[in-house]
Order: sequence, then C-alpha cells, then structure tokens
Amino acid sequence: IAAQMLGLAKGAFETAMRYMHDRQQFGRKIADFQGVQFEYAKLATEIEAAALLTANAALLREAGQPFAKEAAMAKFKSSEVAQRVSSACIDFVGGNGFTKSFGLEKLFRDSKIGTIYEGTSNMQLQTIAKVLQREFSGSN
Repeated sequence: IAAQMLGLAKGAFETAMRYMHDRQQFGRKIADFQGVQFEYAKLATEIEAAALLTANAALLREAGQPFAKEAAMAKFKSSEVAQRVSSACIDFVGGNGFTKSFGLEKLFRDSKIGTIYEGTSNMQLQTIAKVLQREFSGSN
C-alpha cells in the first residue's frame, strides 16, 4: 500500500510538473516562480522520504528482520504524502486539475483510501508507538 500511494504521489507530481513547465503566466513558466518552486521542492522532498521509508521496510522484510514499525511508518508517510501531493498538484494546475481529462482529480480521490484501508493512519501510528515502547522499555 505504501508503494501504491507512493506511485500515486509521483504520478500527480509528474503531471503537475509537466504542466507547470509548459504553462505560462505573466510571461513566465509557472514553474519559474519562486513561491511555486519552494512548494514543489517540499513535495519532492516528502516523496523521496516516503520512498526511502518504503524501501527500508521492504529491505527489512526481504532480510527476514522485524519490520512492523517500518512498514507502518512507510504506509503512514506514503498515504499522508499522497494526499498532500495530489491536493497541491491540483492547486498548481488550477481549474484544469478538477477536470476528468487531466487525471489529477482521480488521483486526489484515490489518495484518500490510503489513509483508511489496511489500517487507518491512526492505527499505523499506534503500531509505531507500540513497537517504540517495546524498544525503549527493554522488553523486546
């Protein structure tokens, strides 16, 4: 699920980035405005963080190591990032972002399910907290 939400976030981000590099306002590409640059730089950083959490959980699983905390972190972060990124990308694109032909509106709707199924975001936080309690109480 973390990987699914990560793919959704990347898809929305790439769609918006292409649009912002093509679309001009006030004689400049939308992507060239500093305020917009700061926002998409933050989103790219969040996507990368979610990707690293997801990869780490997968590596631990493949190695046969405990990975419950890391999997919960990956799902939590990726789901939250997918929602933030898809929403911000609609903002970047403006009114076109809500049209079915553009595709961002579907990604925005689909991103919500990541925080609900296979354990809500709060359930993921509960899993993370329980593992941390065990790790720091010395009762592994």
